[in-house]
Amino acid sequence: MSIRTYLGDYILGRFIKCKDPNGTIQSINPGDLDEPKVAVPYSYEHITNAVEAAEKSFNSWRRQKAQSRLEFLSKYRKALEERTLEMARLISFETGKPLWESESEIAQTLTLIDYFAHQGSQTEIEIRAEASPHTSVVRFFPRGVFAVISPAVQPLLLPHSHFIPALINGNTIVLKGSRHAPFTAQLFSELMHQSGLPSGVFNMVQGNPEAARRLVSQNGVDGVFFVGSAETGHKIHKQTSENYQKSLVLEISAKNAAVIWEDANLQKAVTESLFGAFATAGQRCTSTGRIFVHKKIFDRFLDDIHSMAKKCRIGYALSDSRPPFMGPLISEETVENYLRYQGIAVREGCEEVMRGKTLEKENKGYYVSPSIHWATQFDPKSIYQQSEVFGPNVTLYQIGDLEEIIDILGKTAPGLVGSIYASKETYLRLIDEMRVGILNWNLPTTQVSYELPYGAPSGNYRPMGSLAPYQCTFPTASLQAGVDDALPIPPGVLAKDSLLG
Repeated sequence: MSIRTYLGDYILGRFIKCKDPNGTIQSINPGDLDEPKVAVPYSYEHITNAVEAAEKSFNSWRRQKAQSRLEFLSKYRKALEERTLEMARLISFETGKPLWESESEIAQTLTLIDYFAHQGSQTEIEIRAEASPHTSVVRFFPRGVFAVISPAVQPLLLPHSHFIPALINGNTIVLKGSRHAPFTAQLFSELMHQSGLPSGVFNMVQGNPEAARRLVSQNGVDGVFFVGSAETGHKIHKQTSENYQKSLVLEISAKNAAVIWEDANLQKAVTESLFGAFATAGQRCTSTGRIFVHKKIFDRFLDDIHSMAKKCRIGYALSDSRPPFMGPLISEETVENYLRYQGIAVREGCEEVMRGKTLEKENKGYYVSPSIHWATQFDPKSIYQQSEVFGPNVTLYQIGDLEEIIDILGKTAPGLVGSIYASKETYLRLIDEMRVGILNWNLPTTQVSYELPYGAPSGNYRPMGSLAPYQCTFPTASLQAGVDDALPIPPGVLAKDSLLG
């Protein structure tokens, strides 16, 4: 794509190319490996420079009225909307996602910006409370510089869910673009520049995992936002643990579960469960990883989802003639990991309903088929049953009663999202048992709203979404009294025989 012209890292209001790079990452089309690769250099020195720029601009940005900050972001939103098609094609090119899905990601991002703009800034709010006998007020203030680590498969929506509320509330940003989608990050940095945002308020650097480690470890970084795997989240937690004042928000993906009960609408449950498991080739942090199905409808559910999975159109993201439902995986490493889990599942006793394998398409890429396994019994020691498979894979369980589900959930790590297809009675029975940040009723796990709290149990219990302003501000509580309102003086303070008497 012609848009893939390297401009440099965006620091202090301008793009700066690396003069002495520490390495390069590659912009690759995972759906067409014959497309030219473009090298993007990165510099560890630039990371320090970007943090210093964000520190330098923080005081002036936080002192601006919230309305002024919103005006800049309104211009940014307009620029993003005007270049929707260009951005969508770039996202699909770098991630392999079908064009319809990239367009949906942009639409969700625009809606997200509108939501936070409508909410306004927490820093403009004064909460008056009763704290007898005094008047009391609570005000919120921005934390400072936030590092945002951009994920691979939703490289627009997820970082925006972090830095938009942070900017509105007076914080400054250093974003590390995804190493799989560097030009997506570069493009929305161009749009930030176009909006006239003051220099240093938003900064973007490129890099590898080591660049991310160096960024989150910087002393000038006051907070970190991360979406991704538990393994990487654990590393970031260790890297930031030496500074107890550094805020850390971890949104960790997991083996999210859906429950399909005997009174569910079967056709709806099958279709939406398939979407939840295989949309974005199963690479979303909200993807469905396991499904508990009531024994009375298990055979029908298994037959139907297997039949639908075999018919899923898999292909090139930017195909105009036959738009696919599912594109490729993001990288060769992801393919290898996906295939490895196919073997682990069988070795650990799971029945192979549909095996995932690599596919040859008209465009050479990282294409794989969906996979379905039936775990005939739950094994808490199973690597496969306990691990998130970053790919289009789902595990089915045949369940006789709700207590079985509750028992399994109690022996597995908490999820990010859960779904229940059942009557309201069943939904209410399980709502106290499924340790998730989002629990959908008759909707797939991939259906989330940033107008609600997002995250929590699978991460470090710091939900974003509607609660994001609380993660990037701190409260200052004030007890207030009049100039002449004297406190009662205890005995002995003014005694004649005191040392001060």
